[in-house]
Amino acid sequence: FIMLVFIIGTQLLSVMSSMIFWWLINPKQRFSRISLILSVFVINNIFLIYGLSQFWRERFHVYLVISILQGFMIYAGLITAIIAIIYTRFFKRKIDNVAIRGFAFAVYTGIISLAVFNAYAPVVHHLAVKTNKNLAKPMKIALVSDTHLGRWFGNRQIDKMVALIDEQSPDVVLIAGDVMNDSTDAYDKTNMHEHLSALKAPLGVYATLGNHDYSGNEVAIAKAIERAGIQVIDNKSIWLNDAVLLVGRSDATDPKRPAAADLMSDIQTDKPVLFLEHSPDALEEIKGLPVDLHLSGHTHGGQIFPLTVLLKWFTPLIYGFKEVNGSQFLVTSGYGIGAVPFRLGTRSEIWLITLQST
Repeated sequence: FIMLVFIIGTQLLSVMSSMIFWWLINPKQRFSRISLILSVFVINNIFLIYGLSQFWRERFHVYLVISILQGFMIYAGLITAIIAIIYTRFFKRKIDNVAIRGFAFAVYTGIISLAVFNAYAPVVHHLAVKTNKNLAKPMKIALVSDTHLGRWFGNRQIDKMVALIDEQSPDVVLIAGDVMNDSTDAYDKTNMHEHLSALKAPLGVYATLGNHDYSGNEVAIAKAIERAGIQVIDNKSIWLNDAVLLVGRSDATDPKRPAAADLMSDIQTDKPVLFLEHSPDALEEIKGLPVDLHLSGHTHGGQIFPLTVLLKWFTPLIYGFKEVNGSQFLVTSGYGIGAVPFRLGTRSEIWLITLQST
């Protein structure tokens, strides 16, 4: 079914792209028109076949990039059409064909530039979270998620992440899964270890694994993370300075993943409890437990419009902060980009959380 959706979607994109190219080029001869339409369909389906030959892996990511660039073309076409309608009705004049085509190209370039900027220019968000449990002094927590270290995202972005986190001087750094993009291939090939190992904090750096880490290479990924000085805490509990209990849980794709209640069964404390995992899907499961703050990522906030809106219909909390039954939840849109080097409607981010007593 999923493949059928991609096949139908590719053909629809081919139709829309053909229409846009037709308008831009304005072919006069019948042969030129037929050649244009056939070229778009053939090229699109070559990329589709190439992508499906390695479904949801590197080749498929290339197909997604091509598809998204065509989607941006449709956005540019719609924006241009709206501006043209407003202009002609307001000024009562026809628009020069060369000018409107130039405007459309500028809009398209602008959309791509914005999407790349959002992906590679991270921002730091600050959040103060209060607990009614005993906490002698505030604790500063840096939350990162979905770095997806791989071909599109590597050493330069790791260095930027380390610099941004160092500027905030957190007590502890937490990584909520999808540290790598399916394997350690690019990580090893480009010596990302040297850069990731620079990530440090007084109380340590901790990570849980995500669905892209549990992709058949979870053992190699976990070892690579731990060699960088980051402790993997899947289904483990760690005391932070004997002041805050940090509970980590593996991703839902882990067949041995325990229920949250089982992880919390032996925990009896009047001190704050942090619960770190990759996905926010467990909101209903967590809200009845003595968890002060649940931290997760996975959703990418939708990453690219219109998913930024559509995912809100299917996910209890796609992005941001929410309080339910005394437990507080924070879902980050992530620092990395996953399969494609674009963000539209979201931005690469780090959260700096200050946990303090009321």
